Amino acid sequence: MELPRPEKLTFEESLSYLRRLTQVGAMHIDADNEKHKLSLRNAEGQITESFRPPLPLPGLPEPFDLQAYIAQLPEEMPSYAIALVQLGGASLGYFEAGEVTDHKVFKKYMSRRKQGRSQISYLKTRGKSKAGSRVRLANTYSFFEEINERLTEWEEEFQPPRILLSCPAQVWGLMFQSKVPPPFDKKDPRIGWIPTEVHLPDHEELLRINRFVQQGWRWGANV
Repeated sequence: MELPRPEKLTFEESLSYLRRLTQVGAMHIDADNEKHKLSLRNAEGQITESFRPPLPLPGLPEPFDLQAYIAQLPEEMPSYAIALVQLGGASLGYFEAGEVTDHKVFKKYMSRRKQGRSQISYLKTRGKSKAGSRVRLANTYSFFEEINERLTEWEEEFQPPRILLSCPAQVWGLMFQSKVPPPFDKKDPRIGWIPTEVHLPDHEELLRINRFVQQGWRWGANV
């Protein structure tokens, strides 16, 4: 069944929606933690409605227990970190009550002009580097070290209950090759992936993505 375009819900509307689900009987709910999405199925097994809670809310455990999940929900927007990381550019922010309290933008020259690949990838295929390549390689290493250092500072000071990420697969791997590792592992349950296109990761883009993650998204009939 094809669902219509999603309806945006505020954080407060999303909490009310989740609580209303407990009043709807004869319904099965599937949870997809990776996509942070709930699917409601009727008696015939058809998806009649889908809902993505605001990303700062806790991840969706599998198997999913609606009552247990609702019992742990905060009344107000919890704290969280956002990391938008691309080759050569990143924008990080720490948020309390939905407002940025600390942020940092990183920019490094680390890709070959024509190929657009990171210097680490280039060296793996072409071997020794020239002077310009060594600069790009040094920038690549320091880029991920600085990102992970800032994330570690927030981990030590705030211990964010949610870490929201936008990061290509190749870049994600490079973060864990850094001399300074990130303060989490790849399967940390606090991690939530941001399901929308991210443009140049500057401060304005960080604020735009912050507005996006605070919203709930609903597909299908009203409950």
